[in-house]
Amino acid sequence: MKTLKAISVLMDYPSEAAQAHADSLIALFQADESLTPETRQGLTALVRRLRDSDLLDLQADYSALFDRSRALSLYLFEHLHGESRDRGQAMVELINFYQEEGLVIDSRELPDYVPLFLEFCSRLERPAALSWLMEAHYLLQKLHGRLQERECDYQWLFKALLDTAGLETADEQMQRQLQQEERDDTAEALDRVWAEEPVTFGPTAGGCGAPKTNQGQAVPVNWANLSRNSA
Repeated sequence: MKTLKAISVLMDYPSEAAQAHADSLIALFQADESLTPETRQGLTALVRRLRDSDLLDLQADYSALFDRSRALSLYLFEHLHGESRDRGQAMVELINFYQEEGLVIDSRELPDYVPLFLEFCSRLERPAALSWLMEAHYLLQKLHGRLQERECDYQWLFKALLDTAGLETADEQMQRQLQQEERDDTAEALDRVWAEEPVTFGPTAGGCGAPKTNQGQAVPVNWANLSRNSA
């Protein structure tokens, strides 16, 4: 599915390659009838901005947007597991799915990174790809809604994913919830995080690198959990 590949490229860290292929990406989106006219228009404006802006400025803005905010994290399992040990084994399971489709990732890459997940989906037959997107629909709705609240044009990438899967955007209940969320990327919020989180080392420390749960049992990838219980 070429649209998923294109969204993956645009959702990744800004690069010269993405800028160079901007016109092709626009043409691809304009030809995709699964996208609403509004979504096609929003994607076109986004791609043109990314094409015409200074790359270093784009990279700085991207890091400020996605790296400073847990609410906008592009790592799927961070929304589900946080930094708990469960996240590590869930990622191992996801890597296995990738390998079954011939997608080999660098050892430094985390498999739950959304652009990488979309690269995986783009290799699947349409029904299988849509099934994966539907499993994560609630999280996709939240990320779209949060970006929409911030009037950020990256929202159109998530709107395109929802369109592709035939899914609606956030309902009224979710919209109210998102409107009431406190921003977690302000200087004050970041200071609180640093003050509240203890620094731990050794085998008792949490984190995505820990391979097993407290009981030593494998944690299967349960995409149903990326629903109303996810952050």
